Amino acid sequence: MKNQALDFGLNPLPILTRDTAPNPARIRRETLPLDGVWALSVNGEPAQPVVVPYVPQSKLNGIQVPEGEVALRYATTFELPCGWTGAMLHLEGVDHEAEVLVNGVSLARHRGAWDPCEVFVPRSVLCLGLEAEGTSLHKLEVAVTDSSHARTILSGKQERKDKEGAIFYANMSGLWKSTWIEHAGETRLGDFFLTARASGDLSATVDVSGRSETHFVVLRLAHEDGGGLELRAPVLDGQAVLAGRMADVLAWSPATPNLYFGTLTLLDSKGRIVDEIETYAGFRDFVMQDGYYRLNGEAFYLQGLLNQAIYPDTLYTPTDKHTLTDFEHTLNQGFNGERRHQTTPRHRDLWLADKMGYWLSVEMPSARNLLDRADRAQALEEWRRIVRAYAWNHPSVFFLVPGNEDWGLLEHAHHEVNATHDDREEYQYELGELTEAIAPPGMPYAANDGWRCVTIRKNTHLQNRLDPNRLMFNIHEYAENAKVKAIYGRIPQWPEPGAWGKNPRHVFHPNGYTYDGRTPLVLSEVGGRALLNRPSKGVFAYGRIHREPETWAAELSDLIEIMGDMPVLRGGYVLTQTRDAGNDPEDETSMGEINGILDGHGLPKYAGDAVRLANQRARESWAKNI
Repeated sequence: MKNQALDFGLNPLPILTRDTAPNPARIRRETLPLDGVWALSVNGEPAQPVVVPYVPQSKLNGIQVPEGEVALRYATTFELPCGWTGAMLHLEGVDHEAEVLVNGVSLARHRGAWDPCEVFVPRSVLCLGLEAEGTSLHKLEVAVTDSSHARTILSGKQERKDKEGAIFYANMSGLWKSTWIEHAGETRLGDFFLTARASGDLSATVDVSGRSETHFVVLRLAHEDGGGLELRAPVLDGQAVLAGRMADVLAWSPATPNLYFGTLTLLDSKGRIVDEIETYAGFRDFVMQDGYYRLNGEAFYLQGLLNQAIYPDTLYTPTDKHTLTDFEHTLNQGFNGERRHQTTPRHRDLWLADKMGYWLSVEMPSARNLLDRADRAQALEEWRRIVRAYAWNHPSVFFLVPGNEDWGLLEHAHHEVNATHDDREEYQYELGELTEAIAPPGMPYAANDGWRCVTIRKNTHLQNRLDPNRLMFNIHEYAENAKVKAIYGRIPQWPEPGAWGKNPRHVFHPNGYTYDGRTPLVLSEVGGRALLNRPSKGVFAYGRIHREPETWAAELSDLIEIMGDMPVLRGGYVLTQTRDAGNDPEDETSMGEINGILDGHGLPKYAGDAVRLANQRARESWAKNI
């Protein structure tokens, strides 16, 4: 099927801007987006139209995909200008195992739903396209295998049993993020990793593919209000390392999301451009220091929302409208960011966060059973690729969440794993040590967000083998307001090490861990207050279900102010959640979670300003204790 979104005649390449590019942090000028109507065959049945990047199971596509093992085959054709010397093909997300074929030639296999699949298409394969009137016609096929019952792969919030329900939702298979192709030759720029500090210090490591022994990499950045720099370094053993300092830098923060735009250029020995990518950077520091999180040296209070990014029409794939709605409404309610939960963001989501000044976390979607070492090794490899793709080069990414509530080794009806406390302890160390090795320097992370935390203090020692300046102390708490106040309100701002006993949520890992008294505490899932003004059979809620927006907003606002008054809560809070998850407001039988401050379509549940004022008062109360 010829891609119906791509009928450009003799000039097939659109003009991309950061507001239209699939990856605004790395734009090649000669790029063709491939999203649109493709052909899809399910288990060998006749092909039918499918809109990419939305999975067939989404309401938008409405294609039946059987439970259990499934084989999908996508196909599309597209036109490119003649004369391309090679191309980079990007599939930002495909669930779960994929084989990529261009013009009938198998070029790559990829395993893992949550990180991008990138494939080099050599000139010899492009030459197989049919040329006519200055363009060439090419065929792209993606063969996908997936299983809705696979429990040893990273599946996030997808059901692993038929009609599992509760906090688990529909399965997805196949392409679920954008696809595009770029002109790039054998010798080209690869991955690059920028570290831009609030001091103006800038370093960059740039991978280069192909024969590049005499080549140079040049990085140019400038701010629209003036000021910039140019760095140059030779390519040695396939890599260039650049370093310099931006004078009079304008730092990035949620209040002032300053970005520097520019280019990364690969030059040959004669100064000719071999490859070039448009990029940008935000200069900022976000670190754990002196008992607080600090942004550019100043104490920072996380006031976020849990965002599962599940939408009634498009399932796990947000559109720009979804993301902008989420960011704008929550900013207006006094929140400053989100913990993106059990999914990975699109490149475009990160661009919008960078531009708007909205912090995010990057999380590893969990598996149900990682007791087997081989399965765990595959999960860790996928996490490595996720971090490389999404944690670097974005000032809005504040912290990482490789582990959540022991998922993968949790003893629970949804997991059914015969794991021991020692297994879970060791897994947290595996996640922590890998994250420290691959993440941006100093970036905080939660080895096990929620409970049974491997904290810095173990058996009277103030440090385990993880970095005490990076390992977060994040707790999930869905108790009623009075109980939240009773549990945490009694703890002083600076507790004596080891003085905090266990609470009913099993805060500390049982192998001798306690609070060190210094690591800033974050209630990284809290609240879950539910509101639904229609029949509620089958929906999921923590506690009571409100029917009136006013009573719901009052309880939520009270909780926010309680947290602002808790001296020990120096890090902040993440309320559950941005939108109702898995719940369609237009379907009275729809289930799912109904604890969003927005409904499933992104409409605010409450029109007043009680929540915004509560966030403001909480921030003011917190600031008095600094």
